[in-house]
Amino acid sequence: MDKQIAKKLEVSQQLIDDFLRRTGVTGPGGNPGCRYLWTDSFAVQSCFALSHEPDGEEYRAYALYLIDLVHSSLGKFRNDDPRKGWISGLSSIEGKDHPTAGGLRIGKKLSERLDGEPYKQSLEWERDGQYFHYLTRWFNSLLQAYKETGNQKYARWASELIKVGEKFITRDKGSIRMFWKMNTNLTRPMVGSMGGHDALEGLICTISAIDADPENRDSLGQLEHNMQILCQDMNWFTTDALGIGTLLLNTTRAAELSINEKSLPASIRPEYLFADSIAGLHAFSRQVYNELEPADSRLAFRECGLSLGFRVLYGLRERYYKLDLDFHELGRFLYLIEDIEEFWSKPSSQQSQTWLAHQDINSVTLASNLLAKKYPEIFCYSSSL
Repeated sequence: MDKQIAKKLEVSQQLIDDFLRRTGVTGPGGNPGCRYLWTDSFAVQSCFALSHEPDGEEYRAYALYLIDLVHSSLGKFRNDDPRKGWISGLSSIEGKDHPTAGGLRIGKKLSERLDGEPYKQSLEWERDGQYFHYLTRWFNSLLQAYKETGNQKYARWASELIKVGEKFITRDKGSIRMFWKMNTNLTRPMVGSMGGHDALEGLICTISAIDADPENRDSLGQLEHNMQILCQDMNWFTTDALGIGTLLLNTTRAAELSINEKSLPASIRPEYLFADSIAGLHAFSRQVYNELEPADSRLAFRECGLSLGFRVLYGLRERYYKLDLDFHELGRFLYLIEDIEEFWSKPSSQQSQTWLAHQDINSVTLASNLLAKKYPEIFCYSSSL
């Protein structure tokens, strides 16, 4: 094995091991109740990646156990909420069989804003509820679990999860849009704006759900139609590091659907997404990224999110030779990705305030990024991968 890849695997395994202990997945003394959907979704995928290493079978069990922990925690109301049980409203037994039918909470430290309570933008970031783009992250982890185990329940849970996207969509005076954030049981919007890539992720996930769980094709038809409308004539360009990384991941997912002969609207074809990704990378490298900036002025999980998207698409580039994607142009940004990985792998960077304040999400995202160098397919579900 390449020494550089071996070192990345060693670092990533230590990061994941520490996270699993810290959050009560393994060993005593951790806190299994401190679940956070975004972080846990990448932790599941990282565990699956590590399970493919020699003597790594235990990580497969960790991934499946973590899925159950997330569902039993984020699929139910908070302990400090007067509402109890599954947020879907299902009974205890039904909820266990359909844990994602009502969506999943974010896992923020503060409870959701009460009905009638004034909206404060800075405080809303710390309040619980549901983000659609977090649901799509977990959706992909469930599909990977389906692929790893062959157990159809994971595909069913994924399709039931994406179906709650209907609750985020609203029509007003003939126009259709999505809410960025909803309350815990999806009865009212918490943030009225629309996420830049929510519709894109929604459509890709819906098409993937129909492919993985054909029995739900009819029930997902209206959602697919609405997502197609929302995606029409959209520009996916962004200069945000995490946004670019997400767009690169979605480019890979669209490429997988395309080479598997799924019909895609023009607005989400891989060539279209790739062009916006490249434009974003050019702008980010010119105007935003500066390797000389201190760690305390940077956010690791956002930069590593960019690096992860790059690693997955670039790592699978040989699969997409029939598509009109200029991987030579994408490869020009490899230096940027290596700078990010090297910077955040330094012990000194991991002692910064911004690292320690977001330790779980930072460490898991970095681990995912490093693992994607060897296992890019783990972070992009496809029935043919």
